[in-house]
Amino acid sequence: MNDESLYNAFGHWEDLSSTKEQRVAYEERSKELMDQEAAEREYELREQALELRKKEAEKRGEKKAKEATARRLLAMGMNVETVAKGSDLDVKRVIEIQQEMQ
Repeated sequence: MNDESLYNAFGHWEDLSSTKEQRVAYEERSKELMDQEAAEREYELREQALELRKKEAEKRGEKKAKEATARRLLAMGMNVETVAKGSDLDVKRVIEIQQEMQ
């Protein structure tokens, strides 16, 4: 901040502080602005949390779909490696699914 803007800010502050009514009005407006900023920030945080929950739900859905595909392929008698490639799951998870099916 340069000297001139600092000087102007102090001058403005002195003008606002000159009467009790002006000081109260300034404090009320300042509180309004802080409340508005807090509300906007809370909205942003809620939007971020919602987006995160959506992404997590999509991942769970994709995982369930892959596992369902693996179950169908295993039920058709395909070997574990082929099922892993076809379902885009790792071999370990396909083996776990196979054991669950028995």
